[in-house]
Amino acid sequence: MHDTMLLTAALSMVDQPVAVSRKERIAFMNTAAITLAGRNLTGKPTALLIPSHIMNTQAQKFTATAFIGTKNCSVKVSTYEGTRIFVMVCNEQSPDDREALYANLRTTLSNIKFATSCMSIIAEDEGNIKLLEYGRSLNRSYYRMKRTLSNVTMLNAMARGEMPFNPEAVDVTALCKNMIDEVMSMDNMGVTIRFNAPEKIRVVADRTLLQQLLLNLLANSVSHCQHNGRIHVSLLRTDKNLIISVDDNGDGIRQDDLAYAFERYKHEIDFTKPQGAGMGLAVVRGIAELHKGAVIIESRGENMGTSVRVMLSLDIPLSEKMNSPRPDYEREDMRLILSELSYCLPLKSFSEVMED
Repeated sequence: MHDTMLLTAALSMVDQPVAVSRKERIAFMNTAAITLAGRNLTGKPTALLIPSHIMNTQAQKFTATAFIGTKNCSVKVSTYEGTRIFVMVCNEQSPDDREALYANLRTTLSNIKFATSCMSIIAEDEGNIKLLEYGRSLNRSYYRMKRTLSNVTMLNAMARGEMPFNPEAVDVTALCKNMIDEVMSMDNMGVTIRFNAPEKIRVVADRTLLQQLLLNLLANSVSHCQHNGRIHVSLLRTDKNLIISVDDNGDGIRQDDLAYAFERYKHEIDFTKPQGAGMGLAVVRGIAELHKGAVIIESRGENMGTSVRVMLSLDIPLSEKMNSPRPDYEREDMRLILSELSYCLPLKSFSEVMED
């Protein structure tokens, strides 16, 4: 009882919303949690506050996304001797219109791309191996900058509720298989990607966003796997959701860092290897929420791998803008792969030939 009183007193002073659950009932809510929920649910069933996809996850420690009250939140969950503690992080993002800056950056990137292509053509004609290598290096930098700009633009559009969303009928099995096959066709990837799914899982989803979601998850796993690492991608369709699971045997995530997994820029910088800006999982979260879904991340700790489950609702209406279904794979997808995996792919992947 004394320990419980100390815990309650400590959590009462925490600024972030915190709730404690025992035997599937809420035992404690601090002031911030009551404000977030809109009422005091102490003594009520935990399901009134915490969604079922979190309640049904058996891991001792994990982080997931969820709607709490009326807000999108990251929920860090810790379990100890039958008691679950939920710490909710709900970011208030004010509209930040920087379209003029983004347009200027896009124009600059286009000029860099054009100059790089010209240099590569000249180097090819002259047989200048060193100049070709410089061209590939510039091309890789172009795709890295393009990915960062794309992610920033996308996250800001999502925050303003202005993200284009065009759901169409998609064969998710074929789409994922084709994308993974293309990624694995790259030389010296250093990892093995295994894919399991029933044939022809068809859902209504935004095809382009679905590709970006998958590639962001793959990029996250590849960048944290050592040489000869293993990644397992699987699909499962339930009555209400499409579940995309990506498991790897990579570096894993420290338990203290799980709470910040969905927050952009908040990751420890490792100067021994190239890294993005820490926006990949934030983009995954945003895409999932556009599809009325959620994301769960589990990690047993450093060097013990990471598991990510993305749940997308099957209750998505077709967009009126889509007049006819598109093929499950287009050659333009190669440029998307080069962009999304620009921090993972070897330098030789950025030859101009790879884009054609």
